[in-house]
Amino acid sequence: MVDGYMGKIGFVDLTTGEIRTQALDEPLIRDYIGGYGLGVRILFEHQKKGVDPLGPENILGFTAGTLTGTKTPASGRYMAVCKSPLTGGWGDANSGGYFGSELKSAGWDAIFISGMAAAPKWVIINDGSIEIRDASHLWGKDTVETELSIQKELNESKMRVATIGPASERLSLITGIVNDRGRIAARSGVGAVMGAKKLKAVAVRGTGKVAVDDKTKLDALRKAFLKEMREMPGMPDVLMKHGTCGFTAGLVASGATPVKNWQLTGEQAFPHLMKIADADTIIQYQTRKYGCANCPIACGGIFNVAEGKYPVGEVHKPEYETIGAFGPMCMNDDFGSIIKLHDMCNRSGLDTISAGTVLAFAMECFETGIISESDTDGIALTWGNAEAMIAMLEKIIVREGFGDILADGVKIAAEKIGNGAEAFAMHVGGQEPGLHSPLLLPGRGVGYISDPTPGRHTAAPMARIDAGDGAAAPYPELTFKGYERYAYTGKGPLGARLSSYLQVGNCAGICLMPMIFFGNYPLIEFFNAVTGLDVDLTETLNSGARIQTLRQCFNIREGIQSVDVKMPGRMSGRPPMAEGPLSGITVDVDSLTREYFQSMGWDPVSGEPQGATLEKLGLAHLVKTFG
Repeated sequence: MVDGYMGKIGFVDLTTGEIRTQALDEPLIRDYIGGYGLGVRILFEHQKKGVDPLGPENILGFTAGTLTGTKTPASGRYMAVCKSPLTGGWGDANSGGYFGSELKSAGWDAIFISGMAAAPKWVIINDGSIEIRDASHLWGKDTVETELSIQKELNESKMRVATIGPASERLSLITGIVNDRGRIAARSGVGAVMGAKKLKAVAVRGTGKVAVDDKTKLDALRKAFLKEMREMPGMPDVLMKHGTCGFTAGLVASGATPVKNWQLTGEQAFPHLMKIADADTIIQYQTRKYGCANCPIACGGIFNVAEGKYPVGEVHKPEYETIGAFGPMCMNDDFGSIIKLHDMCNRSGLDTISAGTVLAFAMECFETGIISESDTDGIALTWGNAEAMIAMLEKIIVREGFGDILADGVKIAAEKIGNGAEAFAMHVGGQEPGLHSPLLLPGRGVGYISDPTPGRHTAAPMARIDAGDGAAAPYPELTFKGYERYAYTGKGPLGARLSSYLQVGNCAGICLMPMIFFGNYPLIEFFNAVTGLDVDLTETLNSGARIQTLRQCFNIREGIQSVDVKMPGRMSGRPPMAEGPLSGITVDVDSLTREYFQSMGWDPVSGEPQGATLEKLGLAHLVKTFG
C-alpha cells in the first residue's frame, strides 16, 4: 500500500445494516489524491443522477486527507461529501480538529454512508471495526452534549465525534457537521443530509499509525517550514497571536467585509467597528489556545464567558466569518451577542455564514415593510437588534414560526415570502456567500460563481492574483507579478493553475491559510516525503484539474449549468456603491470566469468540460458510463 494511506474505505448502509470494506488501489490514489477527490470519484460511480439529496440514495462520505494523521504541518482536515440539498449539485464541507486524523489512525481513508435509518442511529468506528448503534437517547441533544454523552458512554475521552445538532435533525438546509465541540464542516447543507438519514453521530477511535515513506525528509521539511513561518511578518503572526478574528478590522476598513446585507462597505458604514474587531480585547476571553491536529499555528482558541449578558461558558473562539456575519452584516456591534450566536450555531449545527446572512436578509425585509412583527412572531428585526437576532435564531433552530421560513437559507425564504424579497436574498447558486467582497478582489467573484460549490470564499485562490505581487506556493508557475487588480483579461491560465493546485492541497488535508496565503508551503515535497510517489508540479496540477473537472461534471449531470449561477448585483457593484472604500466600482466577473473556464478546458460560456479535456484527464469513459 502507498504510504500515507490506510488502504481501505468503508461502506455503511443504514437501511439494511450492511457494512462492507473496499481496498484503495494506487491508480485511484494517484488520480484523485484523497479527501473530496476520492469522494467525488466514489459518488460519481456509485450514486445515480437525480437522487433526492434528503433521500436514502444520497451517499454521505467522511473522507480524510492524504497527509492527515502525519506530522505534516497544518494537515488536520477532513471533508464531508454528498449531493448538496442547498444547491442541488456537488456538496462538500471541510473541517479541522482531530476527527480526520483519528479516522486515519483507525485504519480508514474514508467512510461512505447510504440509506436511511428507521430510527436514530450512530456509527462507532473502533480501529478496524464498524458498528451501527441505537441513538434514540442522543436524538435532540446539542452537539456538545452528544459528544460528551458518547465519550462518557464509552468511557473514552479521546473518542472523536462528528455529530449533528437539533437544527440538522429538523433538516435545516444551512447546517453542517460538528466535531471537537466547535469545529464544523459547515457548508453545502451536509448536516441536513446526516439528519435525513437519522444519523446522529459518527464516533471514531484509532490506535494505529500512518506510515510515512521518508520520515527523515518529512522532519527536515517540517523543521525548515516552521522556522520560515515563525520569521514571516503579516498573516502568520496574526494567526498565531489572534486567529482569523485578528483580520476583522482590516477587512472591514478595506471594504472586503459586506455591511448591512451587502448594501455598504467600510468603517463609515459601521462606526463602532472596534467594539467587535479589537483583537487584543477579544482574546481576553481566551483561556487557552487551540490548534487542530498537527498544526503549529494554533489559530483557534477556547473562550470562557462566565459573566455579562450572555454567559455561555466554554466556547470556541469565533472566526472572522462568524464575526462578519453576525456583526457588520446585521449592523450588530455587541460582541457578547456574537459569541452567544456563535455558540448557538455550534451547538445546533448551523453554518454561521448562512445564519448571519439569513438574519440580515430578514432585517432588510423588515426594514422595507415586506414583513412585519405580525409575520415575525412579534420580534422586531431592526438592524443591530442583538436580542431580536438571538430570539429569531432560536426559532430557526427549532423551525418555529417565522424561523421555519428562514431555516433553509435566503433563496428558499425569499421564494416563500415573495413580494420582492428576492432582491434582498444574497446567495450564489442557492448558497450564501462568504464575507469577502469581489469589489475589492474581483477574482473572489470568479470562485463564487465558477466553483462546483458556489458562494465559497475558500474556493477562490485566483483572488490572490488581485491582491498584489506574490506567490501562492514556492513554485515559479504559481507566482504572480504585474497583474492589475481591475484588469479582466490575462488571468485565466494562472487562475486555472491556482484552482487545480488548491484541489490537491485540500484533498491532501492541508489548511488553506498556510497552503495558499503564506507562499512558502512546500506541498509537493511534503506529499512525496509521506507517500513516496515522487510526483512533480505537472502531475499535481493534472490531478487537481481532474478533481475539479469531475466535480463540475457532477453538477452538469444534476442539470446545473454554470451560466445560470450568478452573483446578486450588489456583489459586483450594480449599481455602484455611493460611498466607502469601494465606491464607484463595478467589476466584470463574467469575463474573468469565461477566461478561467477556457483555461480549464471547459466551454467558456456553459462551463461544460470539453471532450478533449475529458480524454486528457482520463475522465471520458467515466463520464460516458455514469454521466
